[in-house]
Amino acid sequence: MSQLIAKSWANEGFKVRLLADPAVVLEAEGLHLPEGLNVNVIENTNKVFHLVIPVKPENLSDEKLDAVTGGQMLTFISWRGM
Repeated sequence: MSQLIAKSWANEGFKVRLLADPAVVLEAEGLHLPEGLNVNVIENTNKVFHLVIPVKPENLSDEKLDAVTGGQMLTFISWRGM
């Protein structure tokens, strides 16, 4: 994913295509998507930050979830001025 992000920063045309038709672009980049998977690509701005919460695994108990999170707090690097 980091390579796709870097490519979109370096190539405006690629970014436009990725935003417009992500499934086609990802397939062209060698990422084979499961049948029926819908992919959305959105872009953060200086005024809007999107936080994506992944699907909770079905086999993850509350105890295991607590162990994974460990009470840690995420630190965000400022994206302003990038």
